Amino acid sequence: MSGERDTRRESQITTDTKTIRNWGETHGMVPVRYEEGSETHVDMVPESAVEEHHERRDWDAFESDMREHEMVVVRHDEANEMEVVDRHEAVSHGAITNEEVEEALLEGETVQSEFTERAVVERTIVEEVTVESEVTNRELIETDTVDAELISREVEDCTVTNVDATDAGIEALDTFGTGTRSELACDVEVTIDEAWTVTKENVEQVTIESRVVEADVEETDTLESDTIRETVDLEGVEQTVLRGELVDSREAADRAIESGHVESRFREDDAIETHLIRSQVVGEDLSVRRLVTGEVTDAETLTSETIAHRAVESDIVEPAEYDRELDVAAAGTGTGVADTESLEADEPITTEESTADTATPSQDDKGKTVVNASGDEIGMVAAVEDGQMYVDPHPSMTDRIKTALGWSDHDEDTYPVDPDHIARIERDEVVLGVDREG
Repeated sequence: MSGERDTRRESQITTDTKTIRNWGETHGMVPVRYEEGSETHVDMVPESAVEEHHERRDWDAFESDMREHEMVVVRHDEANEMEVVDRHEAVSHGAITNEEVEEALLEGETVQSEFTERAVVERTIVEEVTVESEVTNRELIETDTVDAELISREVEDCTVTNVDATDAGIEALDTFGTGTRSELACDVEVTIDEAWTVTKENVEQVTIESRVVEADVEETDTLESDTIRETVDLEGVEQTVLRGELVDSREAADRAIESGHVESRFREDDAIETHLIRSQVVGEDLSVRRLVTGEVTDAETLTSETIAHRAVESDIVEPAEYDRELDVAAAGTGTGVADTESLEADEPITTEESTADTATPSQDDKGKTVVNASGDEIGMVAAVEDGQMYVDPHPSMTDRIKTALGWSDHDEDTYPVDPDHIARIERDEVVLGVDREG
């Protein structure tokens, strides 16, 4: 449904550059040129309305543009509005019937006329418009971590290097006790896997591009002066865009639009660009792997236990050194009861009743050291045959001891020992009743 709209008002029409410049400077208008489709247009717009597609012109260049495209400037007195129109259109719309007046206009004079604006008005009822929108640009302005929570921490690998192998000697005995703390230097590398939940507040500038892809139109007339820009409600597009994932609720979207925090405009290709700055709190799950390195110098003894025991050296010492007394009669003759407190728990106790058993040699005694009653080593058990013990004598054994044992005339390398000469047989040695040479 369409019709004609006639608006008649007093206007001035001119091509005079000086007049046009005076009008422009008085009302804050600047000359521009722009391309639309395949056509070049010239216009005068307010300083605040200059857009990216406008090419600003100086007044001399503007005069050339008007002359080239046969344009005139119309100034409407009541509203102090100015528009650049085709000369033929101006003549047809103005009450210019005198050829002399028209000629004066062409000569650059200013003509006062009742100018009639006549444009075709179209009426379009749109039931529904389908708009497709996408975020075309996101610029992070600021980010701030407001919370972090450790979910788990696990040791993946541990490597110890450069362990101090210096022999501490007898001083190391102080570290054997359970719970003892000491210094032990080494380098440690530990790989740790962590899981975190981090809360951030991000502020970003967002650009959204929207296009009308479908419109259900109930009624429309031939489009002559209006375009799609007159049929699309920018605020409605903004509300539709914001109600997506950009804000949490419809109320938040409405508040942003009412406060002027959202700006939208049509581009030359009739796409709608929406610009806004959004603050959003987001939660992120992070997986972090760390390599922890350092030097360890502190050690604590958790347990200490003996896993092996062996005799390294044996000797007989003076009892007085340990505030002890021995029963000399029992030790010399093999009779009597020894002081059991002076013996180790795992050594045999020799008594008068047990002497016969412990003094009887066996194959298990082969290789044991043989000592006299004074503890001097005189040889080694070389063999035991039918209860008879044979000794390989020590080279330094004196003739007196050999005589006491009846070995003086024996020519072999080993000598038998009379069972009467055996005082006792212990775990590591055989003790004879024969004393050292006195």
